[in-house]
Amino acid sequence: MEKLNIKNVFRWIAVLPGAIIAGFLATFPLHWILYLVFAHNGATIMGFEFPNGINIEPIESFLTPFVISITYVLVGYKIAPEHKFKTNIILVILWIMSFISIFLFMADKVSFQARGAGGLLGLFLGLFINLKEHGKIKTI
Repeated sequence: MEKLNIKNVFRWIAVLPGAIIAGFLATFPLHWILYLVFAHNGATIMGFEFPNGINIEPIESFLTPFVISITYVLVGYKIAPEHKFKTNIILVILWIMSFISIFLFMADKVSFQARGAGGLLGLFLGLFINLKEHGKIKTI
């Protein structure tokens, strides 16, 4: 167990806001990648040619919750100075509670769509990656 020093205190303070901010900042590279691949001049990636002039808004709208949630979990895990596994579980619980509360308190304004499932998929994929790194999941 690490000593309680000023660096660790600031890291603990930064876990939740840092994870949230990193999640939203990750949408910028998502937008740039989609723009460069689809909207600008097209691209050839691994021999597959992408046409140019595709509207990236629906693709970006679908992928944004996934990117935010996976980044939120991965970055929160990295920021926490100790008890990373427990911190990760708490971050996942907070995300799920906020996800459920949206439907409870704004039921007339929101509906569950495929992009919501993408957010949950990103959340659990990030948790799986961190569990594997933490040594809780063994691979063959």
